[in-house]
Amino acid sequence: MKIIMGADPLGYELKESIKKYLLSKNFEVVDISPTNDNDYFDVGFEVGQRVSNKEFDRGFIFCGTGMGVNIVANKFTGAYSALCESIETARLSRIINNSNILAMGGIIITPYLAKQMVDVFLETPFSKGFSEADPEFLQKALQNVQKVEKNINKINNN
Repeated sequence: MKIIMGADPLGYELKESIKKYLLSKNFEVVDISPTNDNDYFDVGFEVGQRVSNKEFDRGFIFCGTGMGVNIVANKFTGAYSALCESIETARLSRIINNSNILAMGGIIITPYLAKQMVDVFLETPFSKGFSEADPEFLQKALQNVQKVEKNINKINNN
């Protein structure tokens, strides 16, 4: 699994902790912000774009709250960034929404919690394990989201 990550100054320390954790588990990780001087909109843009282009399987993005990077990353078709603050929301973002980017806030989430969120985000399959909806419904819902994306792209290209 190829992973891309990045952070602005307020998310930098948390990103560094997660990068070290992922490397210790032998994941292939590309860090687009090896220094502490990136803007949240640049981080969200690059990670969102590169996951959208399928260069990477998953992305992790960090800023102060996680909101800024999340908003920008979600501008790209096929980039499904989830802003999460718990293990359960990280798990459900994978099951229900097939999220491929996890956004976290460096002033909100501790490294201990973030590592657990990362594990569940990487290990949880799409559409399996949610008692409130069957897998077929979740798969069809994702197809409908993809149709919405295509319609938006058509509108934007006119």
